[in-house]
Amino acid sequence: MSSKAETNKPAIVNTLLLAISTALLIAGVGAYYWFQDLAITPIRVVGLIVVAIVASFIAAQSDSGSAFFRFLKESDIERRKVVWPTHQETLQTALMVIIVTILISLFLAAVDWVLGALVRTLVGG
Repeated sequence: MSSKAETNKPAIVNTLLLAISTALLIAGVGAYYWFQDLAITPIRVVGLIVVAIVASFIAAQSDSGSAFFRFLKESDIERRKVVWPTHQETLQTALMVIIVTILISLFLAAVDWVLGALVRTLVGG
């Protein structure tokens, strides 16, 4: 649990901040498509990115937005702690999975053949 205290803004302020952020994002996407004939794509993409950043900043001012961005920050810290396997370890693990899959499929094929032969013998076919 985080040691930071929530600011506990009034609910109307949180709702208003999130509504403004959402409206800004919707307007940005609408403008992206509205100006498709008037502006080249890189300019529209940069504009959309700027609008998304501004909307994210506005959303981060609300209690739920700040909690979400704090969660993202803590998730990134945990992601950095992960020890990723080396190329050799990945190759060995993949090879073991392939070998075990082949062995189990051969075993299941043998069991199927034996049970099929048993049923054919019992039925008399």
